[in-house]
Amino acid sequence: MAELEDAAIARWLEPLASDQGDVAEVFVETRRRTVVDWSDGEPGEARVALEAGVSARLRRAGRERLVFVSGAGEGEVREAIRGLTSSSGKTAAAHSAPAPPPFESEPDPAVDRWIRRLGPIFARHAGRGRLTWSLVDLDRRVVPSGLPPARSTRRLFSLEGSFTAASRRGDEIRAFSFHAPEADSTADELKVALTTASLPRERPVPFGDPRGDVLFSGGTAAVLFHEILSHTLEAGAEESPLSRLSEARVAVPDLDVRDDASRLDLFGGYERDDEGTRPRVVKLLDSGRLGGTLSDRSHGGARGSTGHGRRAGPADPPLPRGSNTVVSPGQATTEEMVRRLANGLWIDEIQSGSVELASGQWRLEYPHARRVRRGRFADEVGPGILAGEILSTLSAVEPVVGREVRACRSLGWCSRAGQVVPVQGAAPDVLVRRLSVRDR
Repeated sequence: MAELEDAAIARWLEPLASDQGDVAEVFVETRRRTVVDWSDGEPGEARVALEAGVSARLRRAGRERLVFVSGAGEGEVREAIRGLTSSSGKTAAAHSAPAPPPFESEPDPAVDRWIRRLGPIFARHAGRGRLTWSLVDLDRRVVPSGLPPARSTRRLFSLEGSFTAASRRGDEIRAFSFHAPEADSTADELKVALTTASLPRERPVPFGDPRGDVLFSGGTAAVLFHEILSHTLEAGAEESPLSRLSEARVAVPDLDVRDDASRLDLFGGYERDDEGTRPRVVKLLDSGRLGGTLSDRSHGGARGSTGHGRRAGPADPPLPRGSNTVVSPGQATTEEMVRRLANGLWIDEIQSGSVELASGQWRLEYPHARRVRRGRFADEVGPGILAGEILSTLSAVEPVVGREVRACRSLGWCSRAGQVVPVQGAAPDVLVRRLSVRDR
């Protein structure tokens, strides 16, 4: 793409966006994914997949057409725009050039550096198990008609799999998931996360009760609010219990939750969205009141896009999607929050989550937890499932919030309508009363 200037692409797009309100753009992505499978502390051969694609998009009078072409050169850009021009008046079909080979032979020099760093960490904390490490390099370029072009790059680090750890009932296999932007501190964070995950545990017992008070610790409240706020406040999402409650107070005044894509220290951050818009911080809950929606250029209306137009890849149209769900801190220490819980569940890890917007029902799966009795830690519990309804859950949040905000590194990828994008969040300790609890 270096030989093709933004100005040239913009000139080719000008005839397409002839009316005010039309959206015409070219989106180019190059994605390089390096993967190493580790088995019992030993790395396998690095595999490098390189994908590149161009899409040309036109949105006019509520109708949208998109043409995708595999590759990222001048010829592919021309072909995508020609395909869009020739499809005027009807829905465009995808035009594709031959796909590039799925694997390159030469990994990035950073791979050897990471293998050397990861080896001792795995040997100490996850010597028995199967883990998949990946490093994803994203290079995205947007040239919209009538607006400045934009380019963004991100390097995302992930480690997922399982390993054998000790417990009172003998060795057990534990799932592990860690996602972070690549940085100098990433290895240190990973070491702490693996150390915590490998600690010996007591023999778990069933929780037993159908309902319980839950203290979300270790940043896990970000997963809860990602499901019940971020998804429900994405523009264009289906109707939910929050759809007609604009600015209504639905939680305690002490609760502030925002979507902050500018947090580049979190996995879901970016400097420009996939339409080239610089993201704004959006208050999802402002002192307990419902805030704004997350929008792209197609759904922004008079206020314009909030910079949340996101694509899973160049063959996909942008959709309004959340990025980083961040909960503001309060004043309480962890010890104070546990005492306030008194009797219930303390959870510092969430395995997965989902929400059904039409009914407002959500569920979170946790691999383990601790029972709290009379303000003190007691039995190991789990695995289990938490569930509830959006409005009743928001109203059940306690007014006292923890003061230390932690990133939830287990939260890394989110799917909506088949599109998977990086997300994350950070949160202090948050206490929610009377949630449905089921052992599994």
